[in-house]
Amino acid sequence: MSSLASPLLQALDQPLPVELSGSGHSWLTRYRAWPVFSPAWARGRTRVWLAIALPLLAAVVLPLWDRPLAELPLGAVAQLALQLLLPLLAGPWLCARVRLRGLAPQQEWWALLAVMAALVLALLAFHEWGAEPLKQWVAESVGAVDDSGKRKRVKMAIGVTVIPPEGSLESVARDTAPTRVMNTFSSAVATLWLAGGAGLWGWRRERAGLDALARERELAQALTRRREAELRLSVLAAQVEPHFLFNTLAGVRSAIRTDPGRASDMIDRLVEYLRAAIPRLRGDGGAQASLGDQLEIVRAYLSLMQARMPRLSFAIDVPAELLDAPCPPLMLISLAENAVKHGAEPKVGPVHISVTARRTTEGGLAISVSDDGAGFDADARAAGGGLGLGNIRERLQQMHGGRASLALRASPAGGVAATLTVPLD
Repeated sequence: MSSLASPLLQALDQPLPVELSGSGHSWLTRYRAWPVFSPAWARGRTRVWLAIALPLLAAVVLPLWDRPLAELPLGAVAQLALQLLLPLLAGPWLCARVRLRGLAPQQEWWALLAVMAALVLALLAFHEWGAEPLKQWVAESVGAVDDSGKRKRVKMAIGVTVIPPEGSLESVARDTAPTRVMNTFSSAVATLWLAGGAGLWGWRRERAGLDALARERELAQALTRRREAELRLSVLAAQVEPHFLFNTLAGVRSAIRTDPGRASDMIDRLVEYLRAAIPRLRGDGGAQASLGDQLEIVRAYLSLMQARMPRLSFAIDVPAELLDAPCPPLMLISLAENAVKHGAEPKVGPVHISVTARRTTEGGLAISVSDDGAGFDADARAAGGGLGLGNIRERLQQMHGGRASLALRASPAGGVAATLTVPLD
């Protein structure tokens, strides 16, 4: 058995998702809730068709019970029973055995097709070469033969037996000859139908439906993960904003006593920052923003930090043609806050933060926030960790897969450079 057998066996042992099989099945259609050609499907289909075929055979046989054996069409009944029951019983179960082997989908399809073709050819061969010997043997067993040893032919309909006039056997054979091709075709179609040939198309529809359902569920899970990440980002923004605001107001209060002019400047910068940031921080983080919008927040934030920390300087160098480029919201400000908290604040003396953007050779957008601050040795930035950076990486993966990235490296001027790379399409 192949290495794929275990998961396939487990799938065949479970009902189909209700999205594919539907609900409210009756006794006649309950087996369709299972995978096509699974053991449960084969059992259910066999029960349904036996409930139809056995009464049909009974309708043929029971009205004749009081006739002499020599007048009964026992050979025709045996032929009918064989042609009904063999494909009905063998087809679904042979195909179930094929599915239980755990073949690859393409191999499984051809194996199922081969089973159906073999059954059709076997029944056609029996109809062509085996039916007459069977009926002759049955006729000889019950004495329904003429003086020459040939069986007495009868035409049979459900519940009616007709014995042709003497000497009319040749005309019966001659009359059926022109319809031989049509009879062969009809027999092949009936055998295929009884053996479960419609299940071949059901198998293909089932596979396509399962693939589509898997994609839908994967998309739904991805959207759920994205909404969860955006919710966490919104909660984080709501938590950081009061903390940041209280620290800034504390700095203003301290500056009022020692440097009223700087305190006034800090208040002006704080107003600018809040005007730029609050409308975007209050969103869910899900909408795509422009690079210009995000740079406006970063500029206001760094201006405020410069007012609080005069030793800080910054520069934003971004070509004008890139300002309308799409940029994931609230990521750039997180990188700027990271540069201030882990680069500028721990360093003694002047510190500079630079924000740049450029097109990559692959046609994407690379945005860098670099500082000449304390560098990797100062804190956990050496590992590229932290809740904010982890959130950014998770959202990039959900939004763009492997086409987006966040990289941290040591800056040539000392400190750290964080580069956010996103596609432009």
